Amino acid sequence: MTRLPSIGLFLALFLSACSSAPDLDGLVMDAIPGPDAGNPNQMLVWNGDLYLQLNDMTFGSEIWRLDERGLTRLTDIEPGEGNAAPARFFVYQDQLHFTALKEPYGRELFVLDGTEDRLIKDIGESPNSSSPVGFTEFNGVVYFTANDDVAGYELWQWDGESVSLTADINQGPGSANPAWYTVHGSELVFAAERSGHGTELFRFDGETVTMAAELNPGPSGSRPTDLVAVGDLVYFSAYTPESGIELWSWDGSEAALVADLRPGTDSSSPRSLTAHAGRLFFAANHPEYGIELFAVAPGEEPVLVRDLRPGDRDGNPQEMHSHGDVLYFAAEDGEHGLELWRWSDSTGVQMVADIDEGSMGSDPHALISYDEEWVYFAARTQRYGVELWRSNGNVTEMLRDTWPSSFGSTPNDFVVFGDKLCYSAADEPHGRELWCLVHANAEPIITRERTDP
Repeated sequence: MTRLPSIGLFLALFLSACSSAPDLDGLVMDAIPGPDAGNPNQMLVWNGDLYLQLNDMTFGSEIWRLDERGLTRLTDIEPGEGNAAPARFFVYQDQLHFTALKEPYGRELFVLDGTEDRLIKDIGESPNSSSPVGFTEFNGVVYFTANDDVAGYELWQWDGESVSLTADINQGPGSANPAWYTVHGSELVFAAERSGHGTELFRFDGETVTMAAELNPGPSGSRPTDLVAVGDLVYFSAYTPESGIELWSWDGSEAALVADLRPGTDSSSPRSLTAHAGRLFFAANHPEYGIELFAVAPGEEPVLVRDLRPGDRDGNPQEMHSHGDVLYFAAEDGEHGLELWRWSDSTGVQMVADIDEGSMGSDPHALISYDEEWVYFAARTQRYGVELWRSNGNVTEMLRDTWPSSFGSTPNDFVVFGDKLCYSAADEPHGRELWCLVHANAEPIITRERTDP
C-alpha cells in the first residue's frame, strides 16, 4: 500500500515555497553580480506583470518579466551574449510588441507570442535596420516610421496580419521622416518632409495622406513640433519668417497662429506643451517676462499663468506633469533654484517644496502619478545627491538613500506596479539594477512641508 505524505510534509513544502518568494521592497535582483550594471529599462506593466529590458551578461540584453515568483528571462533574440536591446514596448491586440536587434536583420519589429519572440517583418531587408519608431494606434491599426532602404523613412502600418508602406510622402529614396503622430478625431496628424516644401503639417484620414497646411511655402518648411491635442484642436510649435517660432493650432480644416507672443520675427519658442484641465500649458519666451508659464483654452488667447521670476528673468518652467486637477512642474523663482511647483484652478500657482534648501535647486524630474494623491519623482540635494522623492502637494518626502554619497543613485524609468513603484537605480555594490518600493511601507528620510497659503 502506498503511503501518503503527511500533512506536516505538505505544510513544510508550502512554507518553503512561500519563503522563497522574492522581496519586492528593495533591490529585486542583482542581474550581474557585483558592481556591473544590468541596466533595466523600457518598463511596461501588462496583464498584471512587469516587462522590461535587462542584461545578465550571459544572454545579453533581453526581455524579462517580473511577477510574484520573481524575475524571469523570456527571450534570447540574439543568441548567447549578443545584445538584442529590445526597446519601444507597446501592447497591440493583446500582445507585447517591441523593436530589437537580431542578426542578420538589424533592428526590426517583433512580437512576443506567449513566451516566444517572432520577427514580424524584415522591413529594411537584411542586413540593414529599418529602425521603426513612433508606434501610434489609429482606427485599430498601428502606424509608425520605418526605413526600407527604398523609400527612406516613411509612414508604415501593422494591422496584426501584415506590415505595409502606407505612403511614400517624400517620393523616391528621400525620407519624409514623419514624426509627432497625434490622433485628432477621425484623422492622424503629424509632421513630415516633402521635397520642395520642407517639413510641414500632414494629415491621414485612414485612406489618403495630404499636406494639411504649408505655413512657410518653399523648401525650408515651418518645421512643426510638439503636437498636442486639446479639445477639438491640435496645438504645435512652428516657424514662419514673419513671426519666428510660435504657437499654432489645427482644427481639422485650417492652421492658425494662436499668438505671436514675441511680436515680429523673434521667436517665443513654445516648449513643454502639455494638455491639462481642458487647456494647453506651455513655456514660452516673452519679451517682458522671459521664459515663463502660459496657458490657452481652445478658441481663446494665451494668458500668462504667473511670472515666476519677476521681470524679464527666466522662470524656466519644465517637467510638466498632469495629475488629476493639479499640474506639477519644476521652475525657478530667483531665490530657491529649480524646485517643485504646482498649479490648479482652486489654488493658483504655489511652490510645493524647497527640497534642496537654499538657492541651488533640486532639479525635480521624471514625475509619475502613483495614485490620486501621490506623485513620485527624482530630485537632488547637496547631501544625498539624486534620490527618490514623493509629494502630495502639501508634504514632500525623500524615501531612500540608495547610494549614500553626494551624487546619489539617480533613479529613473519609474513604473507603478500594483502596490509598488519599480525603477532603475544604481548603488556601489550592485551597479544599476531593478528596485521596487512598496508605497505603504515607505519611511521618509527627509520631510519638507509647504508653508505658503
